[in-house]
Amino acid sequence: MHPPRVWSRPEIAAGASAGEAFIANVRAALKQIDANAAGAAEERDPEYLHQVRVGLRRLRSTLRAFRPLLRKREAAAFDRMLRDVLRALGGARDWDIFRRSNCDEDLVRAAQRKGAAARRQARAMLRSARIRTAPRRVLAWSKAAPWRSGADPHEDVAAFARRALRRLQDRLCEDADGADWRDAAQRHRVRVKVKRLRYGCECFAAAYQKRRVRPYLKRLRKLQQILGEMNDISVQRTLLQELARDARLRRPVAALRRMLTSRERELTGEAVQAWSGFESTKPFWRRSAAVRARG
Repeated sequence: MHPPRVWSRPEIAAGASAGEAFIANVRAALKQIDANAAGAAEERDPEYLHQVRVGLRRLRSTLRAFRPLLRKREAAAFDRMLRDVLRALGGARDWDIFRRSNCDEDLVRAAQRKGAAARRQARAMLRSARIRTAPRRVLAWSKAAPWRSGADPHEDVAAFARRALRRLQDRLCEDADGADWRDAAQRHRVRVKVKRLRYGCECFAAAYQKRRVRPYLKRLRKLQQILGEMNDISVQRTLLQELARDARLRRPVAALRRMLTSRERELTGEAVQAWSGFESTKPFWRRSAAVRARG
């Protein structure tokens, strides 16, 4: 079997329309899901499951990035369907991160046992028809003129992207402005918006000059990486509450909690710096940055 496959940015031809870009991005997400689903079902490598989940998230982000173009009710129904699939796969991923992030043998063995039910649920979803039909229904819908009344799917993709990305960035800034980076709930809201903006940017990146896109995406990915590790810490704390019920594990649980608290303090400072760096980076979706020679 081939190794886990990451997302490949879709080629968007010079002068492509927003509608064509939407279909290209749906295809790219579906390709990533299909390439990793069998390996994830067989539990050959946890990275297969991770890449399936990334593909599903990218598909949801594509629906959001192109939302002004799409019929609202149908797009929302597909989003809920994909969200439910992701939730069925999330528990296995959480326990896997816990096991890979710790070296205490007792905690690792306990996590293996505790995560068994979550892995069974994930395998059942990955072997079901739902994992295949849900993304394909989105693709079939995308090719069947899913445009809302008054929208223009023939609009130049760069012009459409300027509005779409500005909207995603504005929503991120609303949540991040004055955020307390020590607050896990606030961080989580910001992390979700960072992820949506990043995936949205990558939906449209092919329509812009690479030298304009690269600095912005670099800062955005750095922020996402930091917030992602902080979210993993929050998840591990939740899982530790379950493991702490076993009196034999209380000592390693306490030690891990102290380590997580120390790492969280370090990451809080890094998050402040990363946000400042991102805020100072100019968006790449200016008219002068659009590419007209790609194809």
